[in-house]
Amino acid sequence: MSELQGKQIKRPFKAQGKPLPKVALRPFWCMPTSIDDKEYIHVAARDKKLLLFLPVIFIYGGGGFCLTGWTISLLANDPYWFMLLGGLTLLAFAGWAHRKLRRMKPTEFTVFDREKGVYRAKVGIFPPKVIEMPFGECEGRLAFGPGPRGVPEHSLSLFHPTLNGWSLYESYSGVDYPLAYWSFLVQYMDKTKPLPEVPWLRDYPNRTKGLGTMEEWEARKKSPNFIDPWHEWEAIVSQNPKLDSNYYMEHPGELAQWNGKPPWSMNGEELADAGIMPEWMLPPDEQERYQAQKRRKKAHSGARR
Repeated sequence: MSELQGKQIKRPFKAQGKPLPKVALRPFWCMPTSIDDKEYIHVAARDKKLLLFLPVIFIYGGGGFCLTGWTISLLANDPYWFMLLGGLTLLAFAGWAHRKLRRMKPTEFTVFDREKGVYRAKVGIFPPKVIEMPFGECEGRLAFGPGPRGVPEHSLSLFHPTLNGWSLYESYSGVDYPLAYWSFLVQYMDKTKPLPEVPWLRDYPNRTKGLGTMEEWEARKKSPNFIDPWHEWEAIVSQNPKLDSNYYMEHPGELAQWNGKPPWSMNGEELADAGIMPEWMLPPDEQERYQAQKRRKKAHSGARR
């Protein structure tokens, strides 16, 4: 048990939304700023580097506009030299600012470190600091409600029982992409498993499609015997409130029954092994591995008798 996991659950507010199992619930999807087989980096939209990029583009456009105007006036045999000087000045300043921006480090970012199995995020403003926590001790949360513009949205958040929550993804178009993003993170952060099959990782050989592509998923949903893993998990959580970490805020003494490995820190095979989650919810490759593991355990127990 890590130092963070050993702390008593204490949050300034309860986690919002439904807890998510650490299994693939949709075909993989992500939006990386930078990604490889070691870490996945996502820079927030409010990052200063991204916010300053737009003014630089406008300065480039202003310089180009001045040079275009000077060229037209030159062809009309009445050149405006101040437009030439202004355009060259703007272009020179934009080039200098662009060079500075390329060297500037992101100021608002999240990092999923596959090698170390940790999540890092920048928090605070005065002074800013980077917080790091084991991904295995975190839980995903999916909530539905009004967004910043008042439009209903599905929001995916990451919570640590002893710390706080971080928003990861919002979608106005439905539940599919937040669940696909979570499915990607679950697969990516387990370095014992293949890398998720996403375009940004196509140069790495050890990959898996998980639940397939979105097109295959849409076709599968039309089959008469289709069971949606997310709605199945919703039903499981509603029938068993102990799968929600908020339950242990009100009953902290019952956390000891899990011996330091509560449900939100379990992976798919551990959830199935504990009888919490049905085996069919595991991705196909995990189902085969899990069934082989059960056969080995059964044969081993029979041999011991």
